[in-house]
Amino acid sequence: MKSGSRIVLSDPAARLFPSRTRRFRLLAHTRRIVGVMLPLGLGIGLCVALALGGLELFEPWVSRIGGRTHSLILLPALGLVLATAWLQLSGAGEVSLFKDLDLARKDPYQVFPFWASLAKVVGCVLTIGFGGSAGVEGPGKWFGAALGLQYHRIVRAGAQRYSPLRRLLISPMVMVRSGAAAALAAVFRAPLSGALMAAEHDGRISPESLVPCLVSAAAGYIVFAARMGHAPLLPLARPYTLGGREVAWSLLLGLCCGLGASLFLWVRARLGSWLRRYPLMVRGLIAGLGLLLLVLPGHFLWDGLPVIQGGGLELVRHLLEEQTLPRYALLFFALKLFATGLTFAGGGIGGIWLPSVTMGAAIGTALDGVLGLGQPGYMALVGASAFAGATHNTLLVPCVFLAETTAQAALVVPALVGTAVAYLVIQERS
Repeated sequence: MKSGSRIVLSDPAARLFPSRTRRFRLLAHTRRIVGVMLPLGLGIGLCVALALGGLELFEPWVSRIGGRTHSLILLPALGLVLATAWLQLSGAGEVSLFKDLDLARKDPYQVFPFWASLAKVVGCVLTIGFGGSAGVEGPGKWFGAALGLQYHRIVRAGAQRYSPLRRLLISPMVMVRSGAAAALAAVFRAPLSGALMAAEHDGRISPESLVPCLVSAAAGYIVFAARMGHAPLLPLARPYTLGGREVAWSLLLGLCCGLGASLFLWVRARLGSWLRRYPLMVRGLIAGLGLLLLVLPGHFLWDGLPVIQGGGLELVRHLLEEQTLPRYALLFFALKLFATGLTFAGGGIGGIWLPSVTMGAAIGTALDGVLGLGQPGYMALVGASAFAGATHNTLLVPCVFLAETTAQAALVVPALVGTAVAYLVIQERS
């Protein structure tokens, strides 16, 4: 077909089938997915399942020892003291998993040396296993990133010996993010949330990392679910319905969560600046004494309920299943806020995503108790999303996380509203 002086070829087959260059690119992408991303995700999913299984055995063992020696309330303080002593003696020193992952974007090989990584893993086990107020998702993400880099080291060494393996080489940062995605997918039992959280940085999602993160997250979740089960992280016994009233009150809840997140970040920063003047072991001892005081109300008022211990999933399930008075929900929030701030300011290692979810759930429960919306737990879950989004400066991930971990689509719209308001509040105040 002629068009002026040009001849335009219109061949349906040329549009239907990719060109030779595109076929080679597709082959290269497929080779890397099958030869690198899938094995990486499968291996990390298995490692996370074994690690969490071991932690599930370690925590009851520690609790039984504490019960027999009548020292149960001392365990969070003891764990923090042991963790800081170990970090000091092992030479790891003060550890920030967030800073490690941030520095890995420049040179991953300097951030994850093998023996130093093992020392940090032990510090995480001591902090969380004894009941420090920290979540397993932070160590999980860091652990997955470290394994991703070690896998890149193996592939690179193999490529130096066997030239066909050079076709499998991928950027080390992509491997680090993909490893983190597989670990988060297993920890949260939510593959899409894990992939987005690993690929996102400063509110932007890296396009070159998104597909590898999705593949490794899916593979990691498959292996983890095959070993640990398919139950969601926050199973709910009742279905929720979406109405205009819930969306409207989510605006107020988002404002409250934004202010609460600002308070939490301020308290954590102030505690950190005050304790940083002391050596690490002394810092752990001081913060441990603070945790001892904070664990007392939960131990005597709510026997058997871990108010400040761990990430807080048991407390969230309690708020969803039991009718909690607003003043008790606010007390839960205050205890968890100061316990989390002390754990990290004192040198403990862990994640703040699950503690943020817990604090937001407590604020949502308090507001629900005042308003009486008639859907117990609804505002708790919306508050969990809003608070986590505010503390982590993200909008999309907490809403996806909420939908995947509860299997409740009716929560998505209020969660988006509340998270957006909380995000704007934290941005203005910072």
